[in-house]
Amino acid sequence: MGIYSPIAATYGVRVEQFLESDSDFVKYHAKLNKKLIKLRHHCGLVTKDTRRYTTKEKFSKVTVEDYDKKNKLFGALVLLLAERDLALAETLKLRARQRGKLKDGEKKVLSTRLKKTCKTIEKLIELTQNEAQWVTRAQYLIYGKLAKVEYLMYGKHAKRKESSNIARNLALALAGLQYLNQLKHVDAVTLEAINSKYEYALRQHSGNVISSADLRNFITKQVEESAAENDELAKLLLKNGYTLKLVNVDVDAVKSSTHIQWRSFTAEVHDPEVVQAIEEAKKIVIKDVSDYSDMLLKWSEAVDKQETRLATMDEDEQMLDEDDNKENDQILLSYLKYNMIFVSILRDNSLFTQLLKQWEGLGPSISAKLTKYKELDRIVKNLLKYLQDVMELPGVYSDDQLMSQLECCKIYYQLNLNSQCLAPLYQSKGKYMEALALYVDSLQKLESKLEDIGNMDEIVLPDKVLNKKNLKVLDLAIKLGLKSVVALAEYEKSLNKDSSSNYEASLIEKIDTQSIEPQDINLNNLFPLRPKIQPISSKPTLFDLAFNYINYEEEQPVSPAPAKEKLVEEPQVESQKKKGFLGLFGR
Repeated sequence: MGIYSPIAATYGVRVEQFLESDSDFVKYHAKLNKKLIKLRHHCGLVTKDTRRYTTKEKFSKVTVEDYDKKNKLFGALVLLLAERDLALAETLKLRARQRGKLKDGEKKVLSTRLKKTCKTIEKLIELTQNEAQWVTRAQYLIYGKLAKVEYLMYGKHAKRKESSNIARNLALALAGLQYLNQLKHVDAVTLEAINSKYEYALRQHSGNVISSADLRNFITKQVEESAAENDELAKLLLKNGYTLKLVNVDVDAVKSSTHIQWRSFTAEVHDPEVVQAIEEAKKIVIKDVSDYSDMLLKWSEAVDKQETRLATMDEDEQMLDEDDNKENDQILLSYLKYNMIFVSILRDNSLFTQLLKQWEGLGPSISAKLTKYKELDRIVKNLLKYLQDVMELPGVYSDDQLMSQLECCKIYYQLNLNSQCLAPLYQSKGKYMEALALYVDSLQKLESKLEDIGNMDEIVLPDKVLNKKNLKVLDLAIKLGLKSVVALAEYEKSLNKDSSSNYEASLIEKIDTQSIEPQDINLNNLFPLRPKIQPISSKPTLFDLAFNYINYEEEQPVSPAPAKEKLVEEPQVESQKKKGFLGLFGR
């Protein structure tokens, strides 16, 4: 028989049913009511005679002995009563989040229900005090601490939150869940859901906890201190194998996460969630193109948190040192956006490199090349857009070195497309002059940009995006393409010149179409002596006349002379014989 898991019966069910909106929690509340009705019947706690109910009701009379000897479901019943009140509290919080604030009536209901939940949990802890399975007992205690945190954060009306009490309860609860997850008693998805719900609150109420290592050390210290103060959950964890182990904190790494140095700017990160997102983004190792999506998600999360901080900055903080705070947070926001956009650039650059290699391996098929060219063109357009977005960031457009290298990147991608793909396409179609024009234009633009940049020893952009080797390879490829097409372009030009002289209009032909100047007078070309083939429009009247000579009778051919007379008499003959097309209609 398996071990009963109170966490799986509450938070685990929430995760499985994807409870995200207030309407989801309303349905969940209704399901809990149905479960409670069945449990009451199963435990024999239903009182049908409601007259003088307080003297006859059985629920308040359930004792520890009843739980130990009669039925363990008494604990599940009390647990779900507390869960039902917490579900209502979550519904009210979600509605307030959508609306922007709690109504006065909702504040009162929220406070009352959370206070009632704490009393129900106290009864649950007392009822299950002799629980033999330490895993089940630990989960009851963890659930009780999370309910207590909900009351302290949202239900108890006080000017100052009891931060130390909130931090200790959360630290013990998360430590217990982490340890139970290691022992395979708590599902990893449930653990992740609870961590994401309460970890930020723990960072807020734990003081100067910034990095993940600091947070783990804080939780370990809280477990140790709580065990010294005879906290039942802490003692239960230590008794069953939980080890107190502090993690070495790299001061430089923490400082690099909380203080950023970007070009000539320095900024401090105040929001722990932003610090955590930056840390997680920097830890991601790029092995495949899909890894860029994970990194992009973390940087965009940091940007969202920083924008939220700027939008909801406390008035006291603004009054303290308004200009410095605003400048610090704006610098940090630009830094985060810069990194976020460059992740997209690196991802598309990787795709561009792959497509370019595929282009080189294509055969002579024009349709395949056109398809690949469209893919490359789309990627290049995305890259140019991202580079332009970077150039418009505050702190970037005032940096001359950074701007010139970003411009060089834009030219590099565009010239790659023109010289490596478009020009060979024209060349394969026999349009050598157009291909030559693309090669010459690409070479001029590249040389001009390299002269403007000057020294390329210090490249501040990521090496995968811009480096000397790639620029030299591009320059060599353009020059080779230019050499391969220049002779063919000259030959095509000479052919065009010769063909145009064969069809030079004569002087008489120019009189009607354009003005004649002295240099146009050429005695060898006064009249159109050479044959000139031109289309001639058809004359429908010719066929109308010919139709009148059609004879439907099988008679001998009529001579041309009397044909004129028959032209006059024929309508009368046809009207008498009523002959025509298929013998149905006369003409």
